[in-house]
Amino acid sequence: MNISKGLYHTIYHPRLIIIPLIVNVFLTFIGTIASYAGFSILYFSNSYAAPFGIPFLDDVIFPFQGLIANWLLTSIAIIVILLLKSYALSTYLGSMKCFLVGPDNTYSILKIAPYYFDRMVRFSIIEFCISGILLTFSTVFWPLALLGILIVLFYSLTPYIIVLEDTTVRNAIARSPKLFIKNFGTLFLIALVSLIFRFLIKEIPFPDTKMEYYVVSLLYSFIGTILIFAVMNCLHKSIYTFILPSKKVIKSRKLFLPLWIVALLLPLLGAMLIVD
Repeated sequence: MNISKGLYHTIYHPRLIIIPLIVNVFLTFIGTIASYAGFSILYFSNSYAAPFGIPFLDDVIFPFQGLIANWLLTSIAIIVILLLKSYALSTYLGSMKCFLVGPDNTYSILKIAPYYFDRMVRFSIIEFCISGILLTFSTVFWPLALLGILIVLFYSLTPYIIVLEDTTVRNAIARSPKLFIKNFGTLFLIALVSLIFRFLIKEIPFPDTKMEYYVVSLLYSFIGTILIFAVMNCLHKSIYTFILPSKKVIKSRKLFLPLWIVALLLPLLGAMLIVD
């Protein structure tokens, strides 16, 4: 039910797919600049929390960065990435919430993103620091890193709760373990489906890097959005046990085809930035 609803909204609202696609193109652009300018990007992936985060192509993008230590450029890149991720996550999850509570064709992205932005920035900073600590543990004593990842998973629902309950980062962190345990079975199934698809996508043979980027970017964004919406739907039903009947509205299809065309063309921009 959760995944089927995610599939429906992902197909019917291609703007959801466009958000991670735009982010991936920008991240690829930053990675390309880093490669040519010769500085590294200190960015930690949260792929261990899949599918509880916006689908980024870390393994495709960041191998193309430079290797020279330039802390000024690296710090600027980190700040830009954190701000970009926070803005995108605000828009991404905020849009999904609008589709869940309806009517779903009256919201404004320009209003959604700023509303959650400052809270998402604080969350992204916390996530960045914790991911850095876990990476350090993995190089020093991997069992400690594994234990840390297991603990962090209980708090991986924080951004969802921030949006769904419109609460503070502190309250969302405090609420996350309870909702995680309450919905563990459903979340485990969604995460298992996510990992299976990740494995299958990585096994696809590609003739070149550009083709790999294009196909993987589309698949990550499409499948990832379906599963993330499924998590949102699961938590929404868990938090709001009593929901008024949704208001029927006439849904506009005028932008349906143009948005899908944009979604199919966006990965081409990122692929053009990849150097074989």
